[in-house]
Amino acid sequence: MLSCTGILAQEPALSTRLERDSILIGDQVRWSASLELGDAKDAAFLVPEEPIAPGVEVLGGFRYDSTKVRKGILELSAILTSFDSGAVALPPLVALVRRPDDRVDTLTFTSPVLNVNTIPVDTATFEPYDIKGQMKYPITAAEAFPWALLALVIVTAVWALIRFLHNRSQDKDFFGRPKVVDPPHIVALRSLEKIRSQKLYQNGKQKMFYTAVTDVLRQYMVGRYGFQAMEQTSAEIFDSLKDKEIDERLMEKIKDLFTTADYVKFAKHNASEQENEEAIPTAVSFVNATFMQQLEDEKAEGEDK
Repeated sequence: MLSCTGILAQEPALSTRLERDSILIGDQVRWSASLELGDAKDAAFLVPEEPIAPGVEVLGGFRYDSTKVRKGILELSAILTSFDSGAVALPPLVALVRRPDDRVDTLTFTSPVLNVNTIPVDTATFEPYDIKGQMKYPITAAEAFPWALLALVIVTAVWALIRFLHNRSQDKDFFGRPKVVDPPHIVALRSLEKIRSQKLYQNGKQKMFYTAVTDVLRQYMVGRYGFQAMEQTSAEIFDSLKDKEIDERLMEKIKDLFTTADYVKFAKHNASEQENEEAIPTAVSFVNATFMQQLEDEKAEGEDK
């Protein structure tokens, strides 16, 4: 119970009311009951059980207004709603009041009637229609621009891919220009110079050094003579070179270079400083000599024609 002391001596006054006596289906209305305490020591309402009436729902439960207690009024209220039409008699509210002599009185409120109305329909002129479709607004430039930009990007990407694949099949660059391919001796000499600048054997990387030098020579032989030197052993390479017009002394140096490389790569051999220093010059001499031989052969063929 709520304590409420210091009130003027008088009989408690009861009142109950609705904000309005009728609502539409689904609408909400406030129902409140007030009790003027007078000389009562304290008082409390007996909150009705839910559902309070057929078809009537209480939203958020019943609540006391604590600000009214200080003014000597005990007020209970609730928000009601209903989804059934018709007149609904709300249940009476009961309050218990304790008198100054501790006698408890039971007071009953007469509750109002709640009228729940439906929306009236003029059946004489009423004509049902299908549900309207979604309203469509014209597309603005700001909405269309991102999609247009995306379409342009996709078309450009597809065009670029097709152009790239077509030109690559014809050994051309993206813009349709023939690719400039350096001759084998230029590629080999450039690679050997790069290996020289890396100073591999000086840093204890002999295996990497000899592998790089012999791979350059193998790739040069593929371009110069056309046999698959990358897939052959050292013995098979020199068997393929035996019918080429190569100086015997230079051939011996190349054989020594490949033999040393095989020992370093497969037998954990440590090459001497002289062998390391002569490796690249020997490879360069082989490339230059065989390239010059190629020029002489081409010149001789031209003279024969």
